[in-house]
Amino acid sequence: MDIKVGQVLEFVEPVTVDGRVIKRGTRARVGHILGEVMESKLTLVLLGSEQPETIVVEHHVAGIHCRIVSESK
Repeated sequence: MDIKVGQVLEFVEPVTVDGRVIKRGTRARVGHILGEVMESKLTLVLLGSEQPETIVVEHHVAGIHCRIVSESK
């Protein structure tokens, strides 16, 4: 999956990130892509909650557990 900054992703199944369960259907905007030696990481801003929350996930987590809902503008 070609993930870009600004895209909105939707989790298609629940996943645990840093001890927190992200529910199926949760949407997140890709805020930043962090280049790492072994694998890139994504900063995601979770949407739909009162307080915006930011999480960092490995690229493969988003690639396996998310689908692209809207393209970056």
